[in-house]
Amino acid sequence: MSKDKKLKTGGKLIHPSSRKAKQISRLECHAGRVVKKRQNTKAKNNNLRDRIQWFKDQLNETQLHLSKQEVHALVQRYLQRFQDELEQIELKNQIGQRQKTPQYASRKALIESTINAEKHEYETHGFEVPELTRPDAVKVLRTWDGSVRFMPRLKLCLIKQNNSTSNKNDADDDDQIVSIDNENESMESDVE
Repeated sequence: MSKDKKLKTGGKLIHPSSRKAKQISRLECHAGRVVKKRQNTKAKNNNLRDRIQWFKDQLNETQLHLSKQEVHALVQRYLQRFQDELEQIELKNQIGQRQKTPQYASRKALIESTINAEKHEYETHGFEVPELTRPDAVKVLRTWDGSVRFMPRLKLCLIKQNNSTSNKNDADDDDQIVSIDNENESMESDVE
C-alpha cells in the first residue's frame, strides 16, 4: 500500500481496511450527522421564532384574545406578507426587459417556494401558530422576549384552512383550536 492511502493517528499509520480505520470513519460520520441535525433543528426553531414574533407584532394591545375567525384572518395575512416584495420584483423585471436573465430571480424563487410550502402546510396537516384564543396564552405571548430559549413556555396550536383544527393534547369536538405540547427540549442549548 502507498503511504497516502494509510490514515495517520497519533503519529502511527493505520491501514485503511483495519478495524481502527473503520472506527475512526464511524466517529467522523457520527459527528457530521450530529452537526447537521443541530443545524436543521436550529433553523427550524429560528423559523418558528420568526413566525411567532410576527403574530406577536400583529396583536392589538387592547385585545385580550382573538376569535377563531380573527385567527384565520391573521393567518391569511401572514401568508400574504411577501406580496409587496413580489410586486416590486415584477416591476423591476418589467423595467429592464433587455436583460437575458430577470433580476432577483433567486429571491423570487425562494419567496414562492416559502409561500407554497406554508400554504400546503395550512391546507393539509395544519399551520402552527401561537394560541390566540385564550387570554392566558396571549398574556404569556405578550411577555415573551423573542428568544428561542423561552419558546417552550408559549402555547401553540395547529390551525387548518377549512376552519377545522387538529389537537395533540385532547380531542374535544366543541373547541377546535387547542394547544400543542412543545416537544423541543433542546431549545435551551440552541441559543440564537
